[in-house]
Amino acid sequence: MSDKRARLKITGCTDTGLRRKYNQDHIGYEQSLGIAVLADGMGGHKAGEVAARMAVESVLEKLHKLASGKSSGSITGSRLLEFVSNTISDSNTEICQASDAHEECKGMGTTIVAAIVEGSHLYAGHVGDSRLYLYREQVLRRVTKDHSLVQNLIDKGFYTEQEALNASVGHVVTRALGSRTEVEVDTRRVEMEAKDVFLICSDGLTDMVSDWQIAEVINDNVMDLDKTARELVDLANKYGGKDNISVILLLVEDLPQYQDE
Repeated sequence: MSDKRARLKITGCTDTGLRRKYNQDHIGYEQSLGIAVLADGMGGHKAGEVAARMAVESVLEKLHKLASGKSSGSITGSRLLEFVSNTISDSNTEICQASDAHEECKGMGTTIVAAIVEGSHLYAGHVGDSRLYLYREQVLRRVTKDHSLVQNLIDKGFYTEQEALNASVGHVVTRALGSRTEVEVDTRRVEMEAKDVFLICSDGLTDMVSDWQIAEVINDNVMDLDKTARELVDLANKYGGKDNISVILLLVEDLPQYQDE
């Protein structure tokens, strides 16, 4: 990995919400290395919590080793995306094995979003309907696409994004860690700009709070990430808090300089 690092600030928080007995979300991040992972578990009686924790701990450990390694030169972007994808696939294998080995974990699964910053780019991989957003110049845009039944119906033209918000379609995830022995991981590479804010979140936020409201909260508190994270969670609870709510925010304070090298 390159010695040149963007200057970042990362924070996160997770909340049980108002309707659930357990919090089956799990988050992890390390500001100094520019890595962050979020998972939203599913499965009966805490099994989802086990899957989410396994996913975050496994992927975070591998990203930590990569980001803190002293390699000779920078890893290419394509290889970095492949590495992120492979770490998520490895986590899927571990979850499937644990599910087979322990009766209380049968059928457990989890979504995941994992991100690592290298140089002036953010590299991410995801499975499921947890999301990665980019807030830039007062505009919030979604970087990831949900792996869900609703998203499939939107893609096929049955609903617009707005119509889907009120559609009576079951909340079905079409891709998750733990559901199959092989998992397809989508990856994204985003060129960063100074003052960008990246948001990683579970659907406990986005099911309750619209994108324009999320953008408004970030805009009002853009220099105070801890306050932003807390206000996003509070807003989701204000509108019903039907699920666990988790957010990770990453602020790009400054980018590495390559001139005159």
